[in-house]
Amino acid sequence: MPDFSPAQWVLICIGAFGNGFLKRVFGAGVGITLMPILAISFPAKFSLVFLALCTTWVDIGISRSMWDHWDRRTTFLFLPGMIAGIVFGGWVLTWVPEYELRLFIGGLCGLIAGYQIFVELKGRPPKIPTIPVWAGVGIGSISGINSTIANAGATLLVPIMISQSIAPRMIVGTIWAIFLLLNPLRAMAYWNAGILTRSVITATVLAIPLLWAGVRTGAWLQPRLPRRAFNLIVLSIALAGSIYIVVNN
Repeated sequence: MPDFSPAQWVLICIGAFGNGFLKRVFGAGVGITLMPILAISFPAKFSLVFLALCTTWVDIGISRSMWDHWDRRTTFLFLPGMIAGIVFGGWVLTWVPEYELRLFIGGLCGLIAGYQIFVELKGRPPKIPTIPVWAGVGIGSISGINSTIANAGATLLVPIMISQSIAPRMIVGTIWAIFLLLNPLRAMAYWNAGILTRSVITATVLAIPLLWAGVRTGAWLQPRLPRRAFNLIVLSIALAGSIYIVVNN
């Protein structure tokens, strides 16, 4: 059993439930919302791996409901670049110190949350032409790095999918498909960096009931949520947490 304080167990519960909920409702936002919260009390690398493993369990658990709702072209457009990005991000984690990693996570999550708030207030992101293969590889590479180092890869992809006029349900399903395929590679990158530890694996296994509760709550609330208002609340929490990490780093 991991030797966590009561406050840390509370954060583990929040992280697990929030992971399942956000993954089921939005397909994204897990990293920028929950990384700053967990990093209040945990090392950045523990928080990173905990959320990545939780996402892996959720992706496996929702496979049946997502199987027929993903865009094949978009998935395989981003996949090669994301593989390269994950490998590079895993290499960075083998040498980056905790201080710099926390600063990067706080800054990146804050920038993404701020941009997403701007998009929510302004409306849909501008529509862009069909993305060519070379651009998909470049975008995928950045997303793969962000995913491995800050759990924030999907947040870059979602606005791009919206600008391609992909339906919301298909966006969630496409994000699911991408990470279902890439989660084993991320786990290998974390193992190679020496941060896939017994304590974080045990914590995610113990958190599976809360992951399930988050997924079921998200499935029930998804058609009932005032989407824009809820997005702004979640993004505001993410922005505040990111600022906290940067200021107190």
